[in-house]
Amino acid sequence: MDTYRVARLPARVRGFALPDTSKSPEGYVEAGDYLVLEEKARYPTPDTDYARLVAPQLSGLDTWVCTRWRTQRYATLVSQERAPAMARLSFANEPLAIQEERLFALLWAFVDYRYDVSRAYYPWALPGVRVPLAPPRLNNCCTFVEALLVKAFSEAHGAAFSWDARRHRQMMIASTQDYFSPVTAAVESGMALRAPSADVPPHPWTLIQGWRSQWDSGHTFLVLDHHPETDKVLVLESNAAYGLDGVGYRGLGNLRDVGLQPPADWWLRSEVWTWRRICSTYPFRWQGWLKVKAR
Repeated sequence: MDTYRVARLPARVRGFALPDTSKSPEGYVEAGDYLVLEEKARYPTPDTDYARLVAPQLSGLDTWVCTRWRTQRYATLVSQERAPAMARLSFANEPLAIQEERLFALLWAFVDYRYDVSRAYYPWALPGVRVPLAPPRLNNCCTFVEALLVKAFSEAHGAAFSWDARRHRQMMIASTQDYFSPVTAAVESGMALRAPSADVPPHPWTLIQGWRSQWDSGHTFLVLDHHPETDKVLVLESNAAYGLDGVGYRGLGNLRDVGLQPPADWWLRSEVWTWRRICSTYPFRWQGWLKVKAR
């Protein structure tokens, strides 16, 4: 089984943009366990070791910390099966952030939808682009995610949020120049922050573009939450597999069957996927952390 590399900090340490304490301080990382993205031993001299940590509390989402200076150690690096519980972004001061309840309130429009990979219709018009409107109530993974997110953000922020035909083409992955363009569109439009790594466990309300092979069998979906103790992820998507024929929660059922809100104990259900299974199924993927607050 794959393991996570974790840095245990007994006290807070300063973070840096680069593995060099003489340059670019980024603030402090508080004591605790942090997921390690990269390690540099005996760098840039034999006197020091560095590790790049996931640190959502800092503006860059990740930072370098010095883990050793000569015989003094500032962190213990271990391998473990569970990912550490990450600090969660509040987005309270983000001007383009939206309330979680706004997204759940819009899910009613997708209850009667069925999945169709080649025919897709939207429940409402979108700003800046012409899209085919239902009926029939058919959609696919890309159109579901675009319809939900763009409607929620545009209604919340009006003219402060911009969407157009170019962004729509990105959501449809219309160009071979960017196979993760749905995430690019969400980041560039201000709806999301680009995650510090494709492998890091997702933040609540994460947009993922994944591919089963390079570049075939792609899928666009949302992860609403990650449960560190079980590694389970709550996936919201439009699909014709994993117990779905339309919009619903992977392994749990369609919205028309289970309701708009997921079961309270979703992470205890055997049918719910783990993050490790998501990573192995979609080895080519990227993720954007959506600016959703009041979760």
